[in-house]
Amino acid sequence: MNIEPVQPCLDRNDTSRLDGMLESLQKLCIDAGARACAVIDCGDLQFVEGGAGLQDASIEEKSIFWPVPRFPKDSIVDALRLYRKAVVFGLNVDAGGSRADAMKTIYDIAGRVESACFYGGYYLAIGLAAGNCKEVFCAKEAKCQALTVGKPCRYPLRSRPSIEACGLDLEAIAAKAGWDDVGPDAFLTGMVFVA
Repeated sequence: MNIEPVQPCLDRNDTSRLDGMLESLQKLCIDAGARACAVIDCGDLQFVEGGAGLQDASIEEKSIFWPVPRFPKDSIVDALRLYRKAVVFGLNVDAGGSRADAMKTIYDIAGRVESACFYGGYYLAIGLAAGNCKEVFCAKEAKCQALTVGKPCRYPLRSRPSIEACGLDLEAIAAKAGWDDVGPDAFLTGMVFVA
Protein backbone atom coordinates (compact mmCIF):
# COMPACT_ATOMS: atom_id res chain seq x y z
CA MET A 1 0.00 0.00 0.00
CA ASN A 2 1.44 3.33 -1.05
CA ILE A 3 0.29 6.37 0.91
CA GLU A 4 0.79 9.74 -0.74
CA PRO A 5 0.37 13.02 1.13
CA VAL A 6 -2.35 15.38 -0.03
CA GLN A 7 -0.84 18.57 -1.36
CA PRO A 8 -1.91 21.68 0.53
CA CYS A 9 -4.25 24.03 -1.27
CA LEU A 10 -1.99 27.05 -1.75
CA ASP A 11 -3.75 28.66 -4.71
CA ARG A 12 -6.32 31.07 -3.27
CA ASN A 13 -7.77 31.49 -6.78
CA ASP A 14 -8.60 27.79 -7.23
CA THR A 15 -12.31 28.16 -6.52
CA SER A 16 -13.36 24.90 -8.18
CA ARG A 17 -11.40 22.82 -5.66
CA LEU A 18 -12.72 24.90 -2.77
CA ASP A 19 -16.32 24.70 -4.03
CA GLY A 20 -16.07 20.92 -4.29
CA MET A 21 -14.64 20.70 -0.78
CA LEU A 22 -17.36 22.94 0.66
CA GLU A 23 -20.08 20.86 -0.98
CA SER A 24 -18.65 17.63 0.46
CA LEU A 25 -18.32 19.25 3.89
CA GLN A 26 -21.98 20.25 3.87
CA LYS A 27 -22.96 16.66 3.07
CA LEU A 28 -20.69 15.45 5.89
CA CYS A 29 -22.44 17.79 8.35
CA ILE A 30 -25.90 16.58 7.41
CA ASP A 31 -24.81 12.92 7.47
CA ALA A 32 -23.30 13.45 10.95
CA GLY A 33 -26.57 14.75 12.37
CA ALA A 34 -26.80 18.48 11.68
CA ARG A 35 -30.30 19.79 11.01
CA ALA A 36 -29.04 22.67 8.90
CA CYS A 37 -25.81 23.52 7.13
CA ALA A 38 -24.62 26.46 5.04
CA VAL A 39 -21.47 27.99 3.61
CA ILE A 40 -20.88 31.64 4.49
CA ASP A 41 -18.39 34.28 3.41
CA CYS A 42 -16.07 35.38 6.20
CA GLY A 43 -15.13 38.81 4.88
CA ASP A 44 -17.75 40.70 6.84
CA LEU A 45 -18.09 38.61 10.00
CA GLN A 46 -19.59 40.52 12.89
CA PHE A 47 -18.04 40.35 16.34
CA VAL A 48 -19.69 41.16 19.65
CA GLU A 49 -18.06 44.27 21.03
CA GLY A 50 -16.45 43.95 24.46
CA GLY A 51 -16.49 40.17 24.80
CA ALA A 52 -20.19 39.62 25.46
CA GLY A 53 -20.62 42.41 28.01
CA LEU A 54 -17.69 41.54 30.27
CA GLN A 55 -15.52 44.58 29.55
CA ASP A 56 -16.18 46.08 33.00
CA ALA A 57 -15.68 42.81 34.90
CA SER A 58 -12.49 41.96 36.73
CA ILE A 59 -10.25 39.20 35.42
CA GLU A 60 -11.53 36.82 38.10
CA GLU A 61 -15.17 37.50 37.13
CA LYS A 62 -14.61 36.95 33.40
CA SER A 63 -13.94 33.24 33.84
CA ILE A 64 -13.30 31.08 36.84
CA PHE A 65 -11.54 28.59 34.58
CA TRP A 66 -9.09 30.90 32.83
CA PRO A 67 -5.95 32.10 34.62
CA VAL A 68 -4.61 35.63 34.52
CA PRO A 69 -2.97 36.00 31.09
CA ARG A 70 0.76 35.40 31.18
CA PHE A 71 1.32 35.74 27.46
CA PRO A 72 0.40 38.45 24.96
CA LYS A 73 -2.91 37.75 23.28
CA ASP A 74 -3.09 37.40 19.51
CA SER A 75 -6.13 38.98 17.92
CA ILE A 76 -8.76 36.33 17.19
CA VAL A 77 -10.61 38.90 15.10
CA ASP A 78 -7.59 39.43 12.84
CA ALA A 79 -6.97 35.68 12.56
CA LEU A 80 -10.56 34.80 11.60
CA ARG A 81 -10.80 37.65 9.09
CA LEU A 82 -8.03 35.96 7.05
CA TYR A 83 -10.44 33.16 6.12
CA ARG A 84 -12.73 33.48 3.10
CA LYS A 85 -15.25 30.69 3.67
CA ALA A 86 -16.73 28.83 6.61
CA VAL A 87 -19.16 25.95 6.97
CA VAL A 88 -21.85 26.66 9.56
CA PHE A 89 -24.02 23.88 10.96
CA GLY A 90 -26.60 23.52 13.67
CA LEU A 91 -29.14 21.29 15.32
CA ASN A 92 -32.14 21.55 17.58
CA VAL A 93 -31.55 20.89 21.25
CA ASP A 94 -34.91 19.20 21.68
CA ALA A 95 -34.35 16.76 18.79
CA GLY A 96 -34.16 13.78 21.11
CA GLY A 97 -31.78 13.95 24.02
CA SER A 98 -30.37 16.46 26.41
CA ARG A 99 -28.59 19.75 25.78
CA ALA A 100 -25.30 18.03 26.69
CA ASP A 101 -25.95 15.36 24.04
CA ALA A 102 -26.67 18.04 21.43
CA MET A 103 -23.50 19.91 22.40
CA LYS A 104 -21.50 16.69 22.10
CA THR A 105 -22.92 16.20 18.60
CA ILE A 106 -21.85 19.73 17.63
CA TYR A 107 -18.32 19.01 18.89
CA ASP A 108 -18.30 15.73 16.97
CA ILE A 109 -19.39 17.39 13.73
CA ALA A 110 -16.80 20.16 14.14
CA GLY A 111 -14.08 17.56 14.64
CA ARG A 112 -15.17 15.53 11.61
CA VAL A 113 -15.34 18.57 9.34
CA GLU A 114 -12.00 19.89 10.57
CA SER A 115 -10.40 16.48 9.92
CA ALA A 116 -11.93 16.30 6.45
CA CYS A 117 -10.48 19.73 5.70
CA PHE A 118 -7.04 18.60 6.85
CA TYR A 119 -7.11 15.44 4.75
CA GLY A 120 -8.43 17.45 1.80
CA GLY A 121 -5.44 19.79 1.83
CA TYR A 122 -6.88 22.65 3.88
CA TYR A 123 -4.49 22.27 6.78
CA LEU A 124 -5.35 25.50 8.58
CA ALA A 125 -9.05 24.82 9.11
CA ILE A 126 -10.34 25.90 12.52
CA GLY A 127 -13.41 24.32 14.11
CA LEU A 128 -15.60 26.10 16.65
CA ALA A 129 -18.37 24.49 18.67
CA ALA A 130 -21.20 25.54 20.98
CA GLY A 131 -20.67 26.20 24.67
CA ASN A 132 -17.88 25.36 27.05
CA CYS A 133 -16.03 22.09 26.38
CA LYS A 134 -15.67 21.52 30.14
CA GLU A 135 -19.46 21.32 30.35
CA VAL A 136 -19.47 18.62 27.66
CA PHE A 137 -16.41 16.47 28.34
CA CYS A 138 -15.31 17.20 31.92
CA ALA A 139 -18.53 18.12 33.71
CA LYS A 140 -17.68 15.91 36.69
CA GLU A 141 -14.21 17.42 37.11
CA ALA A 142 -13.67 20.25 39.58
CA LYS A 143 -11.42 22.23 37.24
CA CYS A 144 -10.28 22.18 33.64
CA GLN A 145 -7.01 20.23 33.69
CA ALA A 146 -5.55 22.22 30.78
CA LEU A 147 -5.55 25.32 32.96
CA THR A 148 -3.27 23.68 35.50
CA VAL A 149 0.31 24.57 34.75
CA GLY A 150 2.08 21.60 33.18
CA LYS A 151 -1.08 19.53 32.58
CA PRO A 152 -2.53 18.80 29.13
CA CYS A 153 -6.18 18.85 28.11
CA ARG A 154 -7.93 15.54 28.78
CA TYR A 155 -9.60 15.66 25.33
CA PRO A 156 -7.28 17.63 23.03
CA LEU A 157 -8.63 16.09 19.82
CA ARG A 158 -12.29 16.57 20.73
CA SER A 159 -12.47 19.95 22.47
CA ARG A 160 -12.95 23.15 20.47
CA PRO A 161 -13.35 26.79 21.42
CA SER A 162 -16.92 28.03 21.26
CA ILE A 163 -18.21 30.52 18.72
CA GLU A 164 -19.22 32.79 21.60
CA ALA A 165 -15.77 32.63 23.21
CA CYS A 166 -14.25 33.91 19.96
CA GLY A 167 -16.58 36.90 20.12
CA LEU A 168 -18.56 36.06 17.00
CA ASP A 169 -22.14 37.31 16.73
CA LEU A 170 -24.36 34.19 16.51
CA GLU A 171 -27.42 36.09 15.32
CA ALA A 172 -25.46 37.62 12.43
CA ILE A 173 -24.03 34.20 11.51
CA ALA A 174 -27.53 32.67 11.52
CA ALA A 175 -28.77 35.51 9.31
CA LYS A 176 -25.87 35.00 6.86
CA ALA A 177 -26.71 31.28 6.74
CA GLY A 178 -30.36 32.08 6.01
CA TRP A 179 -31.68 30.63 9.25
CA ASP A 180 -34.58 32.73 10.52
CA ASP A 181 -36.19 30.34 12.97
CA VAL A 182 -33.31 29.75 15.39
CA GLY A 183 -33.46 30.60 19.06
CA PRO A 184 -30.28 30.65 21.15
CA ASP A 185 -31.63 28.16 23.69
CA ALA A 186 -33.28 25.76 21.23
CA PHE A 187 -30.66 25.70 18.45
CA LEU A 188 -26.91 25.06 18.80
CA THR A 189 -24.46 26.22 16.17
CA GLY A 190 -20.94 25.17 15.21
CA MET A 191 -18.68 26.29 12.41
CA VAL A 192 -15.44 25.46 10.68
CA PHE A 193 -13.31 28.08 8.97
CA VAL A 194 -12.02 26.33 5.86
CA ALA A 195 -10.05 28.60 3.55
